[in-house]
Amino acid sequence: MAREIQLDQVADMPEAVHAAVAELEAGKLVLLPDETGWNLVGLAIAEQAGKALSQVAGGSDSLLPALNLPDPAMVRDYLREPTPLFQKLAARCWPGPVLLRCGSGQPDGLSRQFPAGNRDWALNSEGRVFSCPAHPFTREVLARVSAPLIGLIGPESSGVYESAGEDLTLLIRTSENRFESPPTVVATEGNELIVERAGVVSERMLSRLAGEVYLFVCTGNTCRSPMAEAIFRKMLADRLNCREDELLDHGFTVLSAGLAAYRGAAASPEAVQLLRQSGIDLSGHESQPVTEELLFHSDHILTMTRSHKDALLSAYPELTESVRLLSPHNEDVPDPIGAGLDEYHRCRDEITQHLEKLLSDVDFTSR
Repeated sequence: MAREIQLDQVADMPEAVHAAVAELEAGKLVLLPDETGWNLVGLAIAEQAGKALSQVAGGSDSLLPALNLPDPAMVRDYLREPTPLFQKLAARCWPGPVLLRCGSGQPDGLSRQFPAGNRDWALNSEGRVFSCPAHPFTREVLARVSAPLIGLIGPESSGVYESAGEDLTLLIRTSENRFESPPTVVATEGNELIVERAGVVSERMLSRLAGEVYLFVCTGNTCRSPMAEAIFRKMLADRLNCREDELLDHGFTVLSAGLAAYRGAAASPEAVQLLRQSGIDLSGHESQPVTEELLFHSDHILTMTRSHKDALLSAYPELTESVRLLSPHNEDVPDPIGAGLDEYHRCRDEITQHLEKLLSDVDFTSR
């Protein structure tokens, strides 16, 4: 009979993690907590684990097969050419209750080294389903095993995993799940997002997450980048004939931040005054610093100066394709702070000119 551990009553969590890892490395199945129910898993390189999981899966439509990864970046080990849309959704949805399908329909990357019965796990003609679970215990186990985990995600009310028999040796239970609905299963084909199975994350929210994020960067996030953010947001809304608060539903998010900013500072009075003349209210702006999360969730990172760009790329060279100067002529937009209203006028007009060129490059065909 399988041993059971109630996480709510565990005093030594590392010991529970060790117990789960030991069973998985021995080729057994373990029931792990999932934010939507449970995740019955086995080591992807354990042939018997795959056979046992296949027996449990049977023809059940309530169970969702997936290849579980501890980190979104690891998907490249099992998917040679993830689409840009897949990468964007993985960065923005994971860890979390979204399963993403992508690939050629053939075993790819390191999955070709799995035992024959496991190579096609969660794979069909449209690609393989990947998961990056959010439950902290499950993430800890995933980080410590020697290979990814193939698994079946099911609702807490289902007892179908009991058909695993003696191959299931450990059940990790918790009294609380974060969501009552199942995870959402999404296929990505090129730039198209297809919801294969509705769940926790709605199609509307996924469409929002798949949109374009523009991030304007300056030093203190009180003058140049807030003006650029506010002006560009108005330009997009005018172009789409919508309200600014509807831009997200059209697939656009516009943000700003500063390399040396602290949180909560207001925009400079001169910037507020000038934009008010154009019908733009900047009075509610609050500064924020550039963060790694902001950067990696942004599709377009536009800096005011070459030094801003160099600083970002020095810290994050992998963002080369995303970071560029706001000026299409690779010229700096000087900081107007402390230089008087005339300098703010000049700065605003220069930013507006650059934003008009940026707007002309935006693809509105699917908006």
